[in-house]
Amino acid sequence: MRDPLALALALALAVALWPGLALMTSGSAHADAPLVSETADVIGAGDCQVEAALAKGRASNTPASHGWDLLGSCGLGRDSQAALGLSGVRSDGSTSRAARAVGKTTLVAPEGAVTGWGLRYGFAFEQAPGVGWRSEGLELMGVMTREVASGLLLHANVGHSYSRSTGQGSTLWALGIETTADTIVAADLFGDDRTRPWVSAGAGTKLARGLSINASFAVQFEQPRVRLFTLGAKLTF
Repeated sequence: MRDPLALALALALAVALWPGLALMTSGSAHADAPLVSETADVIGAGDCQVEAALAKGRASNTPASHGWDLLGSCGLGRDSQAALGLSGVRSDGSTSRAARAVGKTTLVAPEGAVTGWGLRYGFAFEQAPGVGWRSEGLELMGVMTREVASGLLLHANVGHSYSRSTGQGSTLWALGIETTADTIVAADLFGDDRTRPWVSAGAGTKLARGLSINASFAVQFEQPRVRLFTLGAKLTF
């Protein structure tokens, strides 16, 4: 590890925030929060990052859901990266957990006026209340990134996932835009072909020693309306 002090700061922040908020996952989580859309670039070979996220979700006239998410990613070389994630959600007295392994490969690197392309792929396991761990699903997604103005990136995703618990496949999609300064502002529109879409907006800023923090707010256009608040930290080393 290149900087133990920075890692300790990130973990301390996650522990301090836990009593107030937690992450309610609405699907597979992605790196680089507050952005929701997946990017076409990858972490450099030998570099790693750890993200901790906490949030609170609620639909009208229903109990709030609380949870957490932890994702670790490392660059593997050959324009690829790999990640392992754990998450948990508690709602109405019941807790469910999930684990996932995700990879991403850049086929064309996004540089200046060059549009970047890549593939994201992964599988997940889940532990529903009263049920042991079991394989839940697979995902394959094409990702695109392009600089549309100086310091402004556009991202587009489209893919497919299969859920073992429901026995159904879903088409996944996302459109996102973000700034590239040390203080990042991001907005996304995302969803699938079985539910109404989500819209989200958030901001993040870099601190010292590779540590950054972020926050976001998302709304799903279902009835009743679903709202999700998130707070997170990321350490790059």
